[in-house]
Amino acid sequence: MEETLCQVLTGVRAKLLSDKNPATGNVIIQGGEGSGKTTLGTNLISVLKKEIGKPDGNFGKIDATRLNTKDLSDLFTKIRGGALIIERAGDITRETALELSAQLEMDRSGILIILEDARIGIERVMALNPAFSKRFTEKIVIPLLGNDELVNFGKAYSAEKGYSIDDFGILALYDRIDLIQRTDHPTNLTEVKEIIDEAIDNAEGGGFRGFLGRLGRRHYDQDGNLILQEKDFHGR
Repeated sequence: MEETLCQVLTGVRAKLLSDKNPATGNVIIQGGEGSGKTTLGTNLISVLKKEIGKPDGNFGKIDATRLNTKDLSDLFTKIRGGALIIERAGDITRETALELSAQLEMDRSGILIILEDARIGIERVMALNPAFSKRFTEKIVIPLLGNDELVNFGKAYSAEKGYSIDDFGILALYDRIDLIQRTDHPTNLTEVKEIIDEAIDNAEGGGFRGFLGRLGRRHYDQDGNLILQEKDFHGR
């Protein structure tokens, strides 16, 4: 993943720093629902701005279905020199793909387009038009995460919010992830966030579990963070 990100940043950097209008350098981010595609795309833009000062225009996000109804000439004027993330890109129509390709051909400001969707959606939009698909030469595939990686994400997310999780709480988090995990629906980052948020709500006094927690002894770590325990992950 790290190597892929470096390659993508190199390709996009070359596009944005070119004096010409390269027909390449736009990005595809492929991943399941809740895998963090939009966050990754936004962070990618932030890194480029910090490193090379571009994109330096407006930044926007739009769903493909809504994009199909837009005047793309007007939209490109508004985001001149900036970036656009197109969510659920598989819903782009052939007409919109052709118009996007034409607008990119005429653009001289260095607009960066990022398409994001699951594998099926990406395959569909890339099959619409060869000239359009050739403009998206940089691709990031977000891998499916195993339970250990999801739990580590949950621990990091808890820490960001000012909480820690004890050993029995970690085991309970594994159990909650297992309950969601299915062959046709792997647990995603959004669902892990929801589990942690629910546990925090229970620990802080939301619902019956939280009420019981307030009656008992509250535990804090050495940094003064409230520790999420097994009972906090049992749900409301």
